[in-house]
This record gives sequence, C-alpha cells and structure tokens, in this order.
Amino acid sequence: MALLGIDIGGSAVKAVCIDESRGLIETAISSRYSEPDRAGLTGAIGECLEALDAGVIHCVGLCIPGRVNSEGTAIETAVNLPALNNWMFDDLLASVFPNSIPASRVVSDADAAGYDFATEFPITGRTAAISLGTGVGLCILDGKQIATIGGRGIGHIGHMDVGRFGNGDRVDSAGTRNTLESYIGAKSLHLYTEGLSLNLAPLTQGDPPIEALVQAFKIVHAIYQPNRIALLGGVGIALKQHKGMITEMVNDGLTPLSDKNWVIEFASSPFCAACGAAKLAAQSL
Repeated sequence: MALLGIDIGGSAVKAVCIDESRGLIETAISSRYSEPDRAGLTGAIGECLEALDAGVIHCVGLCIPGRVNSEGTAIETAVNLPALNNWMFDDLLASVFPNSIPASRVVSDADAAGYDFATEFPITGRTAAISLGTGVGLCILDGKQIATIGGRGIGHIGHMDVGRFGNGDRVDSAGTRNTLESYIGAKSLHLYTEGLSLNLAPLTQGDPPIEALVQAFKIVHAIYQPNRIALLGGVGIALKQHKGMITEMVNDGLTPLSDKNWVIEFASSPFCAACGAAKLAAQSL
C-alpha cells in the first residue's frame, strides 16, 4: 500500500511516499517560496509529486499550519501562509488531484511531526514535541497517543508571549508581542544571524533565541510534565549542537513538579511532519 504525506511548510513543501509492502520511503522537497499564493502552493505540491513519481496512491495525509475553523473544513488563520486562509481542504486536494482524490486526512503540522517522532522513538511516558521551522508548534503525546483538550489541539505555542529578551519588545504584523516564534522561528533567526542560513553554532546562553526557547521549555514542563522534550523541524535539528547548554539552562531553577529525569531529544530527519501525516491518514482506511 502506497501512502503519501504532504507537509505544507512556511518556506517549502515536503512530501514522502511510503510503500508499506516494501518498507520504502521516498522523499521530495519543493523549491523555496516566500508568501506564495494558492497557485504557488499547488505548484510546489505538484513539484514534489513529480519528483516522487509515486504511482498509485491509496491515501493522502496533508498537514497544514494554522487554526482550523469550527467545522474542520478549512484553515481559519494561517499567520505564515495567509493563502491557506478559508481554502477548503476538499478544494485544495482537488487542485492537486483533479482526476481522482484518494482517501485523505488533514492534520496539523505539529501533530503529524510529533506522531511520527513518537512512533519512530517510542516511550511509555509523555513526550512534548516542539516543531521549530518557519512557525513553532507543540504536540503532547502519551506514548503514541496524541493528547487533546476537548477534541482540539494543545495550542499554538509559537504565539505564546514568553517575555522580553534583548533590548526591546518584538511585535509582529498582527500586533502580538514577544512570541516564541518571534525569537526562534526560522525567519527571525535568519535576521538575528544576519542571513547565515541555519548556522546556529554561534548562539550562546545570552542570546535572545536561546533564552526564549529555555523559557518555553520551563513553561511546557510546568504545564505538561513531560518525560522528554523533542525538538523537530529544521531549526530543531540545527539546535542539537546546543543540547548540553539548553539542558543546563532549563534545569537551572526548574519547577520541582517536573520530571527530574527528563531528557531532550532531536529529530534526525526534516520529513517528520510529512511522514506523520501519511501514517495518520492510513489509520482512516
């Protein structure tokens, strides 16, 4: 059975094709984009599908950032990809698969990435999976089970006010102040490191991106009491070199209600969200 996972990210589309019968996974990534319109997003997905040459697809998992509307039929607010706003999921899929739409499921990018990590590296305890890319998302899992609040997701941690770090407040285009994303999101990091891609080696414990991330870790520990925190996405993977520093800073003054034996882990692939979307879609068959 061939499963397709599509991850619409803030700067590119990633896709995977999983052949369960042979245990094969193929991956593809589109050209990078900035503030694409709907045609641009459709084109980026098509670029990935052409690169995969997947053949017969049995189901499609689509993961999208943003807040879903109350009917669950479209994204209501996507801060980093406004072209997604009010684009019906069925219409989006039809634009990619005009002749026939395979069985499909739409999930959040944070949940998809967290689920993939938890299934690839299972534990019996609680995982807080923080996806760090253009946006910042959180998924809480007990074992391999995604936790929800009243049927809805845990929340958009990237838009949480973590306080002021540095010389002044950071205010985004919506007027939101000092969000985690404004410090550790990929766009902010590119500006902070003067466009040095994701070379985060120069970051130290006194840099605002690290201080903001540590603050977020402490909040996650106080609310969810995870046994481990996993950093996913391109930024998360790039932060692996700072594992010791981050752990030491988080433990300094950490609430005693947290798991004293907690660990920090990192994704090994930037395709977690696409893989997780495919796996979650397969559950619907």
